[in-house]
Amino acid sequence: MANGAPLRLLLTRLLALTNGEPVEVEALHGSLRITSEAFDATLRQLVDEGLVSIGGESISLDLDQRLGVAVKAVEAGADPETVSRGLGWLEFEELAAKVLEANGFRVLRRFRFMAEGRRWELDLLAARAPYLVCGECKHWGKGIGNKTARGIIETHLEKTGVFAGHIDGLRERIGIDGWSKAVIVPMALTLSATPMEIYRRVPSVSVLALPSFISEFDGQIERLANFRVELQPLAPEPKQTVLKKRAVSGSRRARR
Repeated sequence: MANGAPLRLLLTRLLALTNGEPVEVEALHGSLRITSEAFDATLRQLVDEGLVSIGGESISLDLDQRLGVAVKAVEAGADPETVSRGLGWLEFEELAAKVLEANGFRVLRRFRFMAEGRRWELDLLAARAPYLVCGECKHWGKGIGNKTARGIIETHLEKTGVFAGHIDGLRERIGIDGWSKAVIVPMALTLSATPMEIYRRVPSVSVLALPSFISEFDGQIERLANFRVELQPLAPEPKQTVLKKRAVSGSRRARR
């Protein structure tokens, strides 16, 4: 059942129909061309796994459940682009962030900074000493062979270089003021189940393959684009001297 057509169909329809709203059980069933037996069995499986909640005659999914449904759908063989369209933009970014956090990174979402007279934004900025991963979340599902995808990576590589050049002024915001060095790595994150690809030494990694990629991160770093920055210790803030009032002696008070 876990890899069958009923599961793939039900999961993708769930994503499409529960974007912020519950869906009636009968409405979901009516939108699928599967038997009642297969529908009931598949739905029970998802309830048992905690991926859906049923109240009365309605099905609802919170954010974590929607992310879990998306991952399970792709693992079950659903088209990643179809699944991607079922996820909202922020949901996809949150899925990538949760995978990074589960693998030891502290993640800042939508990190904005000013540099060179303009505002820049990183979809995800993930920190795990000495690495700072600058993540660009994209919904493409057919690799980076087309001009648009490569243009996005070119732009992201430039953005990461600007970020690296101005990191000293951003250290406290990022929470790395105690680091002595940083290795800054640009990365494209996708929902595609395709193998990792590299363009201009920037990896394009499926969210589903991200845990295994991170486990080999140290060994991969030399063949990936990266910016190495030595960080000088932050100067301590000057302490303000507080002048204490001199106590007036008893003899002087007596003379007055």
